[in-house]
Amino acid sequence: MRKEYLSQMLDTLQKEVPSLRWIDADEGQLDFYTDDRPPVAFPCCLVDFAMPEARNLSVMGTVAQRCTLRAVLQVAFHDNASLNTKTPKPVRETAMKRFDVLESITAALNGRFFDGFMQPYTRVSCMPRKRDDGLKMYELVFEAAVVESRAVGTGSETE
Repeated sequence: MRKEYLSQMLDTLQKEVPSLRWIDADEGQLDFYTDDRPPVAFPCCLVDFAMPEARNLSVMGTVAQRCTLRAVLQVAFHDNASLNTKTPKPVRETAMKRFDVLESITAALNGRFFDGFMQPYTRVSCMPRKRDDGLKMYELVFEAAVVESRAVGTGSETE
């Protein structure tokens, strides 16, 4: 897996989703904090990558694989706003803005090609995640198909 995948994702989110106040690789910022608040600004988007599937391709003199690239985005909000129907309208509107952020992320990434991609990112899921600390979190998952290759015996990757 290459660092360019993370770099391209972070740059795209920064440019196209200005409502996100913190965009970073997921290093456990929301899981292992000890102060009153995690070391991020809200709303935040923490990105992690996985390559759950890789298949060899037949190429003479080159080791190549077609890989599924999975980007998992943890999007967290700390607005303490409620969607309760008895909540005052301005409070509910604040809570509803979460969905605008999620839609902006989807618009920025779904269908997006980056260098080396065979197939663009496709949104696979968007799921709320329960937390005990009062943060509202959603997990968005995007997948793409990429080809990673290197010349036999060199160890260096090419596209």
